[in-house]
Amino acid sequence: MDSFLDFLRVLFSLLFVLALAWWSTRYGLPLLQGTQARRKSNITVVERIPLGMRGALCLVKVGDRFLLIGLTPAKIERLAEIPASELHVPDGEPHLPPDFAAILAKSKAKTSGLSRQILRRARRVKERKDQEDDHPQEKDCHS
Repeated sequence: MDSFLDFLRVLFSLLFVLALAWWSTRYGLPLLQGTQARRKSNITVVERIPLGMRGALCLVKVGDRFLLIGLTPAKIERLAEIPASELHVPDGEPHLPPDFAAILAKSKAKTSGLSRQILRRARRVKERKDQEDDHPQEKDCHS
């Protein structure tokens, strides 16, 4: 009876961890990356360049204005406003990190192609083995 209760405890723990992992990738990760906020707002980070381990420079577009911002663990400071005529900004939306669903779809496509190849090769091997089993005398004659 104790082993059954231990089994149930482990099973429910595993289900809880799987549910938590699913929730984290579905809802938590986009919130941390800020992808939803960037798509819906007027503020976008055009570029970010790290300066050492803890500092960075960010070029931020707010409406039609571009601001250069310095980031450190202690503070965020506006360094300059840069006219759009002095910048080379690609047309359209700034490059967003790839969506997890797109990455997953690409990996599924690759693995499904690979699994089809493996299945084809396994069928060929089985056919060859069946042919060898059907003609055992020919195999003995060549030995």
